[in-house]
Amino acid sequence: MKEYVKKYPYLLAIPIVLAVVVFFYLTKEPESPAADPALFSTESSIAATTESKNQEWFVDVKGAVKKTGMYRITQGMRLMDAIDLAGGFTAEADQNQVNFSKLLTDQEIIYVPKVGEEIPTITETPQQGTSTAASGTTQKININTADATELQQLSGIGEKKAADIIKYREENGSFQAVEDLTKVSGIGEKTLENLKDSITI
Repeated sequence: MKEYVKKYPYLLAIPIVLAVVVFFYLTKEPESPAADPALFSTESSIAATTESKNQEWFVDVKGAVKKTGMYRITQGMRLMDAIDLAGGFTAEADQNQVNFSKLLTDQEIIYVPKVGEEIPTITETPQQGTSTAASGTTQKININTADATELQQLSGIGEKKAADIIKYREENGSFQAVEDLTKVSGIGEKTLENLKDSITI
């Protein structure tokens, strides 16, 4: 055997090489599988959808409901959901003019008319939200919340009168009725008569 080894000395290196190879193979950490980009895309989409559904919006419910006021809603809620939050309709409500299935939006004003009440279609600025009644197209300007720019959209209301309205609110609080607008300097019964169908509180 010794003579064989002397004749082929390189044979002694074979077991050493095999031992080294086995050692590195056993100690090598397994590679992590490559992340699937589509998986992350799906997870992000699900997270975004969940966040969107959990986002809180607010609507202002007015008119012939039991408890008028501002209510917290979430995306996907319908007009009837807001009516339920407001305690439901009063006996005077004209439910035939209300679109129960309408999807709600943030800062929306929901106005429920009384039986026999006529509500004209009036353009309102996007900042004030959309007032919903009848088929969902009726819009009025709220004299308690409108700013100077919005007030000037009303017939007969210029920059000075708009400023006077805001000053009255700051000094006396919100208007309790649209007729209280005549308490503002420069606004008389004739001006009020022209504005009655265009304003709300």
